[in-house]
Amino acid sequence: MTSRYSHFATSPMTPLCEIIKLEPENEPWCAGYAPSQGRRCHARTNARGRRSAMILLSDGTKDLCTGRNIDTLLEDLAPHVLCTRFHQNQASDLARRWKRQVRTYLDSQVVSMPYRRPVRTPSRMISAPAEANMDDMIVVLRQKLRDAEEELRRFKLAQSGRPVTTMSPHHEGRAMSAVVNSSSMGRAPSRNPPVNRVNETVRRELTQSSTNQSAITTPPPVQAQASLQTSDVSISIPRPVDTPNMTRPVSTPTVAHVASSTGTTASRDEISQVNRRKIEGECGICLRNLHCPQDEDREEQEESENSGGDDNDDNDQHNDDDDDKDDDDEQLEELVWCKTRCGVNFHKQCIDQWLETDHASTCPTCRSDWKQ
Repeated sequence: MTSRYSHFATSPMTPLCEIIKLEPENEPWCAGYAPSQGRRCHARTNARGRRSAMILLSDGTKDLCTGRNIDTLLEDLAPHVLCTRFHQNQASDLARRWKRQVRTYLDSQVVSMPYRRPVRTPSRMISAPAEANMDDMIVVLRQKLRDAEEELRRFKLAQSGRPVTTMSPHHEGRAMSAVVNSSSMGRAPSRNPPVNRVNETVRRELTQSSTNQSAITTPPPVQAQASLQTSDVSISIPRPVDTPNMTRPVSTPTVAHVASSTGTTASRDEISQVNRRKIEGECGICLRNLHCPQDEDREEQEESENSGGDDNDDNDQHNDDDDDKDDDDEQLEELVWCKTRCGVNFHKQCIDQWLETDHASTCPTCRSDWKQ
């Protein structure tokens, strides 16, 4: 990148090491500043860093002579003249100070140089090349304009569905104006060839047939829900017969949307219609018979252990037959079941203890939320 001081190329230039007052070979000390000591750092820099610094200083002097910007070079130079132990963090400040010194030096050189009046070149000498360049530019711009018109024509033809044909440059302007006029004037008579009119007619028929097909195959929401509640009925889409002048219409997403919505409604109905299972077997919590609660089961075990015979069983059989109806009603009151999903029966006393110990209040079998 050339700078505004590029006119110094012919004038002698002071070396960069003298401008920024840096001589790594003669002073092998760190160029950083020690704030605790209030002076320059006395730590030595390594030999490799000093050699790299000398190379960069030489390159910087050459760049100044040719009028190039050396800001990046100064940023690369700073880490090589700082000690690696304490003052590597001062590289940006050091490079900033060097940039100010170089800028001050270049500004002083601009003031000290005498003013040279620029030599005026006759306008006739530069008029011919300028006119040639202008003609070339006009040719290029016209070619770009033709390319843009061709792209616009193809885009509009592709958008309208008409076949894209390449045309000679002589007829591009007329074709472009014809396309614009035909799109803007809807009632103007069509000048398209017969093939284009046939394609347009076939396209219109395909659109109408696909619309009618989607209207026929899409069931109303009420009928879909009614069919799903009675039985599982699959909704099929009849496929149209392929003809030489007719392609298969694209299916509309309406049927899929109705099927998904009705499927969701059916799944919700299945979840809400939970049937209670038969009262048989054992309670899933206490593992005892469902027909007798926990307290009676324990009393029966104690009585069977204390009785030791079968004489009392014959005497109590009449009383048991008389109280069967009352026992069934009491059993229904002492049993509860999962009304959310599984429908499993439990002892009411067992489920009450379960809900007190379980913080989630879920069914012991299906782990669904328990409903009272």
